[in-house]
Amino acid sequence: MKQQEATRIAELFQQDLEVYLSQQLRQRTLHQVVSDLNEAALSKTNPNSKTAKAALRRLGFAD
Repeated sequence: MKQQEATRIAELFQQDLEVYLSQQLRQRTLHQVVSDLNEAALSKTNPNSKTAKAALRRLGFAD
């Protein structure tokens, strides 16, 4: 997961988030995005862990 994607998700406005999720579902890529974010969030060595956690929270996943 690229840092930019996690930051983008974490900072999306609600209406933009809905569009983003719709696009990801239509393209069948949401699973990979969430998987990559989860991997980064759980990593103890990834410097982007906090951003990935914020992105997951923004998508509706709890810590």
